[in-house]
Amino acid sequence: MLKAMNIVINTPVFFSEKGIREKNEDSVYPDSGVFTGREDLFLVCDGVGGADRGEVASRLACASFSRYFSENEISASENDLRKAFDFVQTEFDNYLLKEPFAKGMGTTLVLLYIHKKGATVAHCGDSRLYHFRKGHIIWKTLDHTPVNDLVRQGIITQEEALKHPKSNRITRAIQGFSIHNSLPDIQIINDLEPGDLFFLCSDGVYECFSDENLLEVMSSEYSLNKKMQIIKKTCESDSGDNFSGYLIEIKSIEPDSAKKNRFSNFNIFTKKAG
Repeated sequence: MLKAMNIVINTPVFFSEKGIREKNEDSVYPDSGVFTGREDLFLVCDGVGGADRGEVASRLACASFSRYFSENEISASENDLRKAFDFVQTEFDNYLLKEPFAKGMGTTLVLLYIHKKGATVAHCGDSRLYHFRKGHIIWKTLDHTPVNDLVRQGIITQEEALKHPKSNRITRAIQGFSIHNSLPDIQIINDLEPGDLFFLCSDGVYECFSDENLLEVMSSEYSLNKKMQIIKKTCESDSGDNFSGYLIEIKSIEPDSAKKNRFSNFNIFTKKAG
């Protein structure tokens, strides 16, 4: 049986920018420096859909997940995450009842929840999470795209996937039960170490980086702020989309009996509304 842990993180860092687009359809959570008491939950969402509703979808997903986590006791179980996901899809249905012209809107999601048993990751679509440790990518989410399915089947290579004409299509997005019941992939990570980095990002970020380039930044001795400055600057010059990222570092792991503040001061690196 896993022992309960008190996981302390360093000050998280994020950005969310519209880039070359007219508006920012990405959303992140938390998106302010005010403590809510739930800073163990981190989200990056990338809105999709017509009628200028992509940004509505991504914001609705962030608001709905944060509400569910604040109003319910969430364990480390996969079942609890699926309940949260179902709640969010129901919230989309409720919105569509009031605003039927928004039908077709949706959003990708990547979620990190830090708890006493480790960390749980859920994702839907092509927003990603990378888990870095000691100069290695030890795990990352697999995008829900037709092109990635071809890679998994060995039909094309990762290099060919980057230039594939359908590389920006996705097979899953949060749209509501009334449109399509999209299930998330959920991973529970019990093996955590001090110094581990979790990087959540939309596709507007990783389209600018190979795994090797991103690893080079993350394995450097730079501060979290400096690492994100480097990533953000590259996205500003190379990204063809909105770009958002969240960087979280595990500072220490202690027995749950240790009565210490779980978080250092939470300061924002940058946030620019679309």
